[in-house]
Amino acid sequence: MKTNISIILGFYFLAIWAGFICAWPPNNAPTQRISYQPPSQIKFSFKDGFYFYPYKLKISSASFQRTFSQNKNKICKFNLFQKGYEYKFLGLIPSNIHLFGSSNCPKDLHLLGTDKLGRDYFSRLLHGLRPSLFTGLLGILIAFPLGIIYGAIAGYKDETIGEIMMRFVEIILSLPTLYFLVILAAILPPSLSNEQRLVLITIILSFIGWAGLARVIRGQVLSIKKREFVQAAYLLGAPEWKIICREIIPQLSTYLIIAITLSFPGYVLGETTLSFLGLGINQPTASLGNLLGEGRELSNLFLRPWMAIGPTLVLILLTWCCNSLGDQLRDIFDPKT
Repeated sequence: MKTNISIILGFYFLAIWAGFICAWPPNNAPTQRISYQPPSQIKFSFKDGFYFYPYKLKISSASFQRTFSQNKNKICKFNLFQKGYEYKFLGLIPSNIHLFGSSNCPKDLHLLGTDKLGRDYFSRLLHGLRPSLFTGLLGILIAFPLGIIYGAIAGYKDETIGEIMMRFVEIILSLPTLYFLVILAAILPPSLSNEQRLVLITIILSFIGWAGLARVIRGQVLSIKKREFVQAAYLLGAPEWKIICREIIPQLSTYLIIAITLSFPGYVLGETTLSFLGLGINQPTASLGNLLGEGRELSNLFLRPWMAIGPTLVLILLTWCCNSLGDQLRDIFDPKT
């Protein structure tokens, strides 16, 4: 469990500190001549320490084919804590110190190569974590309170009111999720910025995600409200909202903790899917979805596989850690199952 939590927190660390870690900004390239440059191959020797060979570009005069080869006549030092482009940590603190860099070849270091515009792919991958992780966190903060309150009220009220409320939940659950997401994302105004689109996409995902939680919460509340401590609070004259908030909802904490870990990947994959289809975060802003969309091109899959492998591994690892963490928490809190 500690490993899963560490990996998830590690992704958030990489996303928050992406400007400090990466030697290049995600949307700017030193020159377009280095488009689709292969990843820099870091080597080690006791004489030179960590180093790499810079790539040199050759363009065929007959076919105009571009090929990269290592210039082994020049050694580039791989250093930590190097000065580079200016950025603001969390948008507030100005700095120009970066974790990775090269003292004598600052323009040649690209840990995961470059894309078709010559932008550093490692930088775009780390910055692309931000929209997806932000969507997962904000989606839970919106959907879970709404689902908890709605489900608790539907379960605590009499059967008539509860049944009417649950019919609305069933209408939402009957919607085809993917097609509904695509339709809602497609009708967003094209004039919106990527930040505004991200917030609206998160709200759309939350609007769909709360219904399933509300149905489960109602079922548990129907059982909890019959227990002695709830009946005692009712007989003592406690108002309904206080009984729901103080007596019933705290009894759901175990389930909610597990549900959060299992729901988080769904919001991440939802944003990734929309961006992959071109309906979410658009270029030049990086996200895991549009990075996957760029890497799926046939030429990139065969000639530059790192462009698809990077975001794919991030999504697989993040989803696996969240689901594994949810299973482990379920075993801890409910060992009888």
